[in-house]
Amino acid sequence: LDFENLQITTAEGNIVIEDANTKIAKGERVLLTGPSGSGKSTLFRAIAGLWPWGAGRIIVPERRCMMFMPQRPYLPLGPLRGALTYPASRRRFPTEALKKALRRCHLEHLLDRLDERERWDRVLSVGEQQRLGFCRLLLHKPDWVFMDEATSALDEETQQSMMTLFDKELAGTTVVSIAHRPGMEAFHSRTIKLVMAAEGARLVTKRVPRLPGRAKTKRRRRQPLTTMMLRPFRSAR
Repeated sequence: LDFENLQITTAEGNIVIEDANTKIAKGERVLLTGPSGSGKSTLFRAIAGLWPWGAGRIIVPERRCMMFMPQRPYLPLGPLRGALTYPASRRRFPTEALKKALRRCHLEHLLDRLDERERWDRVLSVGEQQRLGFCRLLLHKPDWVFMDEATSALDEETQQSMMTLFDKELAGTTVVSIAHRPGMEAFHSRTIKLVMAAEGARLVTKRVPRLPGRAKTKRRRRQPLTTMMLRPFRSAR
């Protein structure tokens, strides 16, 4: 993931992030921090191709290799197994794989509800919804994960259990996180801070010491990159 002379603006041309030049290598775990309004979530939208305003270039992995985890994951109406396998068809994964993921993410109480049709965004607490998001990671095993406050509703013990997935079942996955929760820095190898300035936020990098006993990430086969250009904004007349 490369940012080359990247400038992100609002639709009106106001600068959000200025002159970003940095690279996130495959296998890294990077924590993105900064004050509210500094552009963290906007940067994620630009990576996802949902924010077209700005200039410069973002070089991203193939879309099929990426998963985005918002604070509240989208849960489609219908059977629970469909919410688990989203965005894939609920027939893609065998029932035992779904149950294994539920157990690993401490959702054993949902094992017998896979075929129940509910408004799961109303039935499940935010913490349960966030754990269900980690179930999706176990099923899809993406190469790149972008988390935007995806553990905000979890207690410290559960957060640790979910983040250790990237040391075990998902070792080798590249992780880019937005988080304000205490303790999240320990699960990342590098911190990129958005520092507010007069001409927009700038990216400042800080390395995080590796904790003793932290498993080394495994290398995966090289994935092709797709280049996405941000379209220059048009000044309001």
